Amino acid sequence: MWTEGRDTGLALARDNERPRNLLLKSLPLEELERLSPLLQKVPLIPRRVLQHAGLPIEHVTFIEEGLVSVLAKVDERNAVEVGLIGHDGAVGSIVVLGAGTAAFSHFVQIGGTALRVGVDDLFRMLPALPRLREALHLYLHLSWMQSAQVAACSLGHSFEQRLASWLLTAHDRCDMSDLPITQDLLARSLGVRRPTVSDAFKQLAQRGVFAKERGRVRILDRARLERIACRCYRAMCRQRDALKRSKMGGKTLIALSLVFALLEIELAVQ
Repeated sequence: MWTEGRDTGLALARDNERPRNLLLKSLPLEELERLSPLLQKVPLIPRRVLQHAGLPIEHVTFIEEGLVSVLAKVDERNAVEVGLIGHDGAVGSIVVLGAGTAAFSHFVQIGGTALRVGVDDLFRMLPALPRLREALHLYLHLSWMQSAQVAACSLGHSFEQRLASWLLTAHDRCDMSDLPITQDLLARSLGVRRPTVSDAFKQLAQRGVFAKERGRVRILDRARLERIACRCYRAMCRQRDALKRSKMGGKTLIALSLVFALLEIELAVQ
């Protein structure tokens, strides 16, 4: 649990508590105590752009609750989702690799809260936060692999499989069985027309997988949804689990996770 600290930062309420963001949660207490005065709790407003492509990155934002889409432009009017960020990651983390501007836009799909730190403050403190640096590097590595998996999935699997994988991923990363999402937003994110989403929703609802309400999807049978989803979802789960086990050693973990990812990507496009 985080409480308002002096100035603009936050402070740990009790030593044995941790933030909900998995990157911050993985840090030793000493690093959390150094970082917490620099963290500011902010709301995530649904249907708002959190970070515009091509603009300077001013903050690294650790998602606590909610869901953020990473969008790549395909032309002047349209963009396609290439990643999802929930409580497993951070928007703007690419700055630790030397990038000063955002390559992609980050759009809030599901509202919630986040903890953010200014880039200048982060760089000033980063030499004293080796575990945070390691966690961010590993997260960026796994994000790249998952983006590659999404690209393979869009080429090799049906839309129903892709939709099932998206719903499962969203469920994992925001811990909500009732997802406040619309068919319009899903169509834009997945690069299809709205009727394609509507048809797939109708078929899945008839099979008892979820209940569709206005602007909301309630997952009723996750096990069946997992059976419908393509193997790409299972590959991304393994990559996510690797992030949670980051304490076993960065270089070994990166090598193993890369092998698994490349094998899954190859299988997906066969």
